[in-house]
Amino acid sequence: MIAKQSTRQLYESLGPTGFVRKIYHALGLANEQGKRNRNAVGNPEIRAPKGDKNLLLSPREFSLKDLAEAVIGEDWSSKFTPDVLQRIALQEEQRPILEAGTNAVTATAFANINAFTSVVTGLLEISVMEGWQNPEFIADQLMPSENTRMFQGRKVIGTTRLGDVGEQRTPGMPTKRAGFGERWIQQPSTVENALSCEVTQEAVYLDLTGEVLDHANSVGEWIGYRKEIRCIDAFIGAVNTYSYKGTSFNTYISAGYFDNFISAGNELVDHTNIELVLIKFRDMLDVETGTRVQITPNRMLVNQEKLFTARAILGATETEWRGTNTTYPGGGVPTASANVVPQGVRRFPNPVAGLFGQPLASPLVYQRMTDTAASGGLALSATAAGKAWFVWEYGKPFKYAQNWPLRVQQAAPNQLDMIDRGIVLFVKADERGIPMVYEPRRIVQSRA
Repeated sequence: MIAKQSTRQLYESLGPTGFVRKIYHALGLANEQGKRNRNAVGNPEIRAPKGDKNLLLSPREFSLKDLAEAVIGEDWSSKFTPDVLQRIALQEEQRPILEAGTNAVTATAFANINAFTSVVTGLLEISVMEGWQNPEFIADQLMPSENTRMFQGRKVIGTTRLGDVGEQRTPGMPTKRAGFGERWIQQPSTVENALSCEVTQEAVYLDLTGEVLDHANSVGEWIGYRKEIRCIDAFIGAVNTYSYKGTSFNTYISAGYFDNFISAGNELVDHTNIELVLIKFRDMLDVETGTRVQITPNRMLVNQEKLFTARAILGATETEWRGTNTTYPGGGVPTASANVVPQGVRRFPNPVAGLFGQPLASPLVYQRMTDTAASGGLALSATAAGKAWFVWEYGKPFKYAQNWPLRVQQAAPNQLDMIDRGIVLFVKADERGIPMVYEPRRIVQSRA
């Protein structure tokens, strides 16, 4: 636990701005200049100072009560009045504190309260992110996020392939011109998912740090769970969003516009079952030109019933085949099994080694495949769901159209809330997006 005296000394030496930046950097939320750590699509990331995880501070090393007394003063509770809180304009992501230019906070009392609530928000944000980034969630491995500025359904515009339209040119002849046709798919309307977390004066006074952080962790976990289920539903075909040039299609079909579904007879047993899937990919045709689509599948998902089988098939260094001959070498039919002559043993390097990396599995995939149709699932039997498996080219068949990534925002409560419930800080976590099918030809589902 970080000592109250050390916190006070650090706060006095750095001031409100420097103190908050220092804490955020130590928590992994921001760099030393206070700029928030985010990935390529804007999602917040936890990055250890200097790349050393041993330097990361844990939110549980803080005491809310000690932090309040060190930053605001021993009489901190008397300063959390409705009038004071209403006059503090806490902006999204604590910009007045974290970034240059803190003239929005002038009075010392305001600066102290602002610094305290900013640090508490940082502690809550880390806990929210830890819940959001549950290692059991696989949505980001099923489909990457892609930013979009549209809420309602939009057209994702592309151009058709030219096809094999080149021709021989003799001297003096003009070069053949080729035009581009239009192709587009429809993005579904995005959805916002949000939960909030409140910190009361009682929680600070009684130093219920662990309970507050557990609640924040749960907020992040359940927002992440909602995204996880929505992405899985799109992935397995429980929800079908593919609309090409105004015509809707199921994600998985075995005939017609495309063929990416082996509906029966392809239980994952050995490399020959994978070969059937690769043949499916080989035979995929571009609808506009009739030419073959070049696909490089590199991911596999199975349920627990086939996880060890998949690991054995993909991880083996050598494959062995044994066969028998049902006739004598010189002809004739054997009259007893003891007379069956072994045909031989073939050993060869594993033909599918390294194709898909480690196979993925998730209990939520199995759950949604066996859930009833009334609850939005596929309503498969336990046996059928357990033996279903998928192979795809990552980033091509699905994307998560994202308006904004996970955000953790803080606000001072209104006067009514403060009087009624003694709220010190209100924190809201939310994200908005929708999973969508981009190109179903780049994934194949197999059933037993």
